[in-house]
Amino acid sequence: MRSTYYNCGGLTGSPVCGNNVTNMRSTYYECRGLTGSPVCGDNVQNMAYAYYQCRGLTGSPVCGEKVTNINNTYYHCYNLTGSPVCGDNVTDMATAYQYCYNLTGSPVCGNNVQNMTYAYSHCNKLTGSPVVSDNVVQMAFAYADCSNLTGSPVCGNNVTNMKGSYKNCYNLTGSPVCGDNVTTMAYAYDNCVNITGSPVFSEKVSNASFAYATCQNLTGQPACPDTLTSMAGLYANCYNLTGSPICGNNVTNMAEAYKGCRNLTGAAICGEKVTNMWNTYRGCLNLSSNAYLYSPSVSNVWNCFNGRSPLSNKFNIYAITDSTTLTSLLCSNTKSIIGMEITWTDDTASNGCYYNAYYNVYIYPVEDVAAARTANGD
Repeated sequence: MRSTYYNCGGLTGSPVCGNNVTNMRSTYYECRGLTGSPVCGDNVQNMAYAYYQCRGLTGSPVCGEKVTNINNTYYHCYNLTGSPVCGDNVTDMATAYQYCYNLTGSPVCGNNVQNMTYAYSHCNKLTGSPVVSDNVVQMAFAYADCSNLTGSPVCGNNVTNMKGSYKNCYNLTGSPVCGDNVTTMAYAYDNCVNITGSPVFSEKVSNASFAYATCQNLTGQPACPDTLTSMAGLYANCYNLTGSPICGNNVTNMAEAYKGCRNLTGAAICGEKVTNMWNTYRGCLNLSSNAYLYSPSVSNVWNCFNGRSPLSNKFNIYAITDSTTLTSLLCSNTKSIIGMEITWTDDTASNGCYYNAYYNVYIYPVEDVAAARTANGD
């Protein structure tokens, strides 16, 4: 029955499937006039896209015991009710129930599933705890916007991609987890406001952009493995993190990395390879009086230190002499470190710095940032 009624938008009545059918792939693809409940014959093995965007279907989803593929099977079937199903032989359930807003009950995942990409994304009436089988490799956005899930997040040891996996799951509690083989965590726990504990990473993660953004109940110190290249927005608005900011040796993007982390103390820093510091420390009220920028290549510092500690506290920034970073720091227009026009006085001949007396900011060009930090006892 593969593609038999593909895109037959005017088709009405209820779907049918004989018991000898083995392949239902795309059988009723975008048959939006169909009503009644979905069906699946006893011998069906492939249900991929079978009821894709069949928005008039009601009743509960079905999945035969021999089915191995439910990729996109019920995508956008938002009038389905009941609980999701997944047979033990299913290996691919990517996007299986995405945008099935009215499904209830708890999510399921067969023991042989390897791909959960977008499996339950936007199924915001599902309750219970998330599940991930030991064989899952891909779980990008698997539970994104499942806002009524409770319990603790899970991640199998074979997972490599956690991108957006629990994004906006704001009723999850417990501590974050990350499998040993995960390489991508971007947006993994974005806006999971009720998870607690400390941030975790695998030793293989390279992209953690916004991974813990707005996880305002995380505590402990920030972490940053050396494998990271992007930490853009990583801890944005994580109000309860404490300790000092850190930056891995391979990070290039720190945009918004610590934005709004008002309880961080210690010195602001950037690693040797960083090029982007847009809004990095904006609103970090309790940082120490010194910042150390090890990279010579930062081209964007817009708003980087806007909203720092009170202007009565002198703020010193150490950057490499004759570098792109120094040029960026001395920007005087609205893309400056405080996001507005600022005038710098050149006092390098007398005191080795550029400064703005009103904002009480001093920029020191140095040959060796690490040596300056040591000399300051930081």
